[in-house]
Amino acid sequence: MHKKKTGIKKIFFQIFCCAFFLSLPAALLFAQTPVLRVTNSFTQQSVLYNNDTFQHTAWKPVLYTDSTYTKSDRSWLYRKFFEDHLIQVQEPGFNLFGDVVLDLYAGGTKRGIPTETANQHEGKTKTVLMNTRGYMISGNISDNFYFETDLYENQGRFPGYVDSFIHATGVIPFQNRYKNFKNKGFDFTYSTARLVYTPGKHFLFDLGYNTNFIGDGYRSLLLSDYNTPYPYLHVAANFGKFQYSVMWSQYISQGKTDSTIYALGVSRKWGQTYLLDWQATKNLSLGIFNSVVSSVENENHEKQFGLTHFSPIIFLHGSEAPSGLKNNDVAGLNVKYRITPEINVYGQFMVDQLGSAEWENRYGWQLGLHVGNIFGVNGLNAQGEFNTVRPYSYASDTTTTVYAHDNQPLAHPIGANFKEVIGVADYSYKRWWLRAEAFITHYGADSSANVDYGRDIFKPLYLHSKETDIKTDQGLNTQIYYADFRVAYILNKKNNLRVEAGAVYRSESNKLYDYKDFYGYIGVRFSFRKLIYDF
Repeated sequence: MHKKKTGIKKIFFQIFCCAFFLSLPAALLFAQTPVLRVTNSFTQQSVLYNNDTFQHTAWKPVLYTDSTYTKSDRSWLYRKFFEDHLIQVQEPGFNLFGDVVLDLYAGGTKRGIPTETANQHEGKTKTVLMNTRGYMISGNISDNFYFETDLYENQGRFPGYVDSFIHATGVIPFQNRYKNFKNKGFDFTYSTARLVYTPGKHFLFDLGYNTNFIGDGYRSLLLSDYNTPYPYLHVAANFGKFQYSVMWSQYISQGKTDSTIYALGVSRKWGQTYLLDWQATKNLSLGIFNSVVSSVENENHEKQFGLTHFSPIIFLHGSEAPSGLKNNDVAGLNVKYRITPEINVYGQFMVDQLGSAEWENRYGWQLGLHVGNIFGVNGLNAQGEFNTVRPYSYASDTTTTVYAHDNQPLAHPIGANFKEVIGVADYSYKRWWLRAEAFITHYGADSSANVDYGRDIFKPLYLHSKETDIKTDQGLNTQIYYADFRVAYILNKKNNLRVEAGAVYRSESNKLYDYKDFYGYIGVRFSFRKLIYDF
């Protein structure tokens, strides 16, 4: 399906050869230039919520100064394994960090089969494993320019529900498309890149091939990072208590899942995303959100750009593409209130097609609470959250304007027509890290391919009837119960090298089927990627 990346071994060899010579100066030169970082799934809890310096946290990742780099008098070998990056160069005006990544884990899984094919729950046990090789490179020039890039080559096998998702969509969730590996697994690559330029305290330019997240919760109903990377340009302007952000991005329309997608080329669509964030008081921030998805290609892949596709002003964009195809216009609010420096309540409200005749039926909302350093215990954080989205939200009459990218929703991974309660807690003590998560989701499934109750956002809107009695979780009442526990011993905090073990239970059932997945694993893991399949 895709050409396998070449030259990876050569890149690894070059990195290893350079590591020793480049890292020698680092023993003598420490943090002469501030180290810039962006938040990720492992740092954002403590960095964002337990730090008074962050005013605008709604658009992630957030660029910040990392002050954790301290001088060590340990041996070079010890530092390379437990304290430093493999490549660590810190010169006046320049920082460079690089690591070779090996993400290796294995485990077993047992999956129940549908009740319609057996009176009793039977199970099938197989292996879950991942073999990842790659690299991570990041750094900054002065305190104005930050860069990062990574690449991963993977062969893996997944638990049953993830395997079903992959075969249905043609995509490894949140990563990339794939080709089959030994008829039992998947072979795929994953890469991202980001360049951030801050010419002064008022402006930020972020050009990348990556994902973005808008919100202060665990999930987002506006824009989520539960997706594959996409090219984008994000520009932010800070003036006093206001931060205004606009992003232009290119998404992949829903496409075929067979190999012809690479021969014919995937169809593209255009995204414009806006957020006006206002720090109303010391403790209250309010954000106005708008995102529009437009068609920019016809069936022959001919471009159909118009001037409104580049509008930098929120709500001031066209309602349709040059071809006359109507755009998908999503609007919303993001709110965060800091009760204390370590207790935050937050929420979102989303409407699809604001101003149209149907918006009152197509909306969703979120309410959550995040608590840091619970009971005065340093490193103990938790949050609870409720999310709900009404049927047919994010959907459209054509796949070229669905609020989705590469066969995955751009907002909540469940799609629409659901209610969810989720709780997440994590604890860090010295080099130990523990995390627990659980959620319950109720959604309305389609009883057959010929009906549309509003959960599947890829089904065209014109297929469903225009009745006014639309209810959340209408259709085939389905429940998902999910629990995830993992524990890790951090060997190197700089690159998140760790020995990790975990167990996941997931049940999805209604009157037609009852799937249960349970799997455990143990392995050696690198990187800060968010690879948690909680959907």
